[in-house]
Amino acid sequence: MSVTLQWDGLDAFKVELEKLPVNLTAEADPIVDAAANGAVGDIKRGYPRRTGNLQDHVFVSRLEKGKTTAARIVKNTAPLAFIFENGTQARHYFTVNGKQHLTGRMPPGHVFIPAVIKRRRAMNVQLKALLEKHGLVVTGDE
Repeated sequence: MSVTLQWDGLDAFKVELEKLPVNLTAEADPIVDAAANGAVGDIKRGYPRRTGNLQDHVFVSRLEKGKTTAARIVKNTAPLAFIFENGTQARHYFTVNGKQHLTGRMPPGHVFIPAVIKRRRAMNVQLKALLEKHGLVVTGDE
């Protein structure tokens, strides 16, 4: 007794499977780009407008890792960006006549990370819907 299995269209199915990552990347790329640029807008609006230095140094760059990657990097290259986000501790010093001074305390701004987290969550919802639209099953949250 012999069993024969014939699958019609297997070659076409393989070709479609190979195209799926590239097609998904093409559809996901605008979603990722919109999320990154939205985060940049939120960050710029969240920074105080004194000199404009913090706002002027926030940007998005594309992460190039091949045809099947849709990724962006949101970055702030301003010299004081880290200090603004994390704040500073109070510094104590004494003058020559023994008087104590308190200086330098700056509370954390907490603008960058919350904006990126908010936009990433919204992006993940859209990417999940994209995958489900293509017949894939997505389980779990974030």
